[in-house]
Amino acid sequence: MTAEEIKQGLLDTFLRVADRFGVPCVILAIVMYFGREAAIAMHKTVMQPIVQGHLEFLETTAETLKEIGQVQRQQATALHELAHGQRELHEAIKARN
Repeated sequence: MTAEEIKQGLLDTFLRVADRFGVPCVILAIVMYFGREAAIAMHKTVMQPIVQGHLEFLETTAETLKEIGQVQRQQATALHELAHGQRELHEAIKARN
């Protein structure tokens, strides 16, 4: 088969499909096919980098939250020691009066 025969065969097939299902259905099928191709292209070029960036952001946020938790524990310990010292000072002042 030559390229011309293949083109003619595809054109004949297209015309038979258009005749059987109607032109609007064929146009819808073509639009859906190109929409699928566009979605696949967008997935590779747009969605995958966005998802990867979001995953990196979440990992960084999780690490930051762990560090914040450690700092808050240290701060709670320091505040507890300060409160204990304040109570001791308050009791010492009361004992002197």
